[in-house]
Amino acid sequence: MLKAVLVDDELLALELLEAMLKEIGGIEIIGKFSNPLEGLENLSALQPDILFLDIEMKEMNGIKLAEKIESLDAQMDIVFVTAYNEYALEAFNVDAVGYILKPIEKSRLEKTVKRIQRHRQPVSSPQHEPSLKASLLGSFRLLDPQQEPIKWRTKKVKEFCAYLIHQNKPVHREKIMEELWSEKTIDKASVALHTSVYHLRKELKNHGYHDSVKYVDERYSLSIEINSDVQVIKKIVNQTQVATEEAKKLIDLYKNHYLAEEYYDWAMEEREQLQKRVAQFLEKFVEQYFMETESLLKEAIEKLIEMDPWEERYTKLLVQYYIQQGNNRAALEVYNKYKLTLWKQLGIKPQEELINLMKSI
Repeated sequence: MLKAVLVDDELLALELLEAMLKEIGGIEIIGKFSNPLEGLENLSALQPDILFLDIEMKEMNGIKLAEKIESLDAQMDIVFVTAYNEYALEAFNVDAVGYILKPIEKSRLEKTVKRIQRHRQPVSSPQHEPSLKASLLGSFRLLDPQQEPIKWRTKKVKEFCAYLIHQNKPVHREKIMEELWSEKTIDKASVALHTSVYHLRKELKNHGYHDSVKYVDERYSLSIEINSDVQVIKKIVNQTQVATEEAKKLIDLYKNHYLAEEYYDWAMEEREQLQKRVAQFLEKFVEQYFMETESLLKEAIEKLIEMDPWEERYTKLLVQYYIQQGNNRAALEVYNKYKLTLWKQLGIKPQEELINLMKSI
């Protein structure tokens, strides 16, 4: 049986709601408060599963009360019961699971209660939620532990999720609106943000992740564990030692640039920084193993060329590699291909240093 607390400054409304909940069944009412401040003081001790909360109250607005409860990290579902429908977006913002208009329809109330009962069914000892897996190279994908992709209601919901993962810290709502909805007015950007928060929370909840988006001190953040391919790459490039095994892993992982297929303006700086750090690691690997018969050397140089095809010193490295291997024919093929592409795309010739190297063979 679920435990519930009711808060409404109208005594008649409290009694009516209590009577309806008793008729529906499955709910134990452990507290009723006509003063929201008194209700707030007692919530920590009562620890309800559900809080039925009015919005328009004299002592404190129900939305503000819900925000204070969120900051306490209380594990309860909030259902707003109100005569006003204009607060719906703000209710979504504090992760309310229900929004019931007065006069209350018993069928609507029962439907809300049943839904909460379903998602609270596993009452066994709490377990650590398995992490989600984010793919951030190329396009953005988020997979649950069963490798099922998270589906996005809109492109902006997808971008909002990617943005929170990218930031990896609480971000002020004003900054989010500025970076994701800069073309909209403040009012329209606020509505768009609230809508995206609601749909992201809803989709993650469908995959078993509750309280996934936190809102504290006007800042949003993800409160669930997310592992990503970029985390693995950063762990590799942060190492002081350049091991063959780590270089191989890096070459296999780095198939595309950071969120390169999503065209998010806010991702550009991170994209450039990550590419630079990967290139530096591979350059160090090539320098360290160039005079040895390291089989991974060619793959490392080719990855550098793939990442930046116009960086001539990478082509020079591949030419030198083939010369060192005694394969002048392959060195010539690499040079001619680069020379032709350079002329067709940019209308220029290779630098003298590379030309003189080719003359030497």
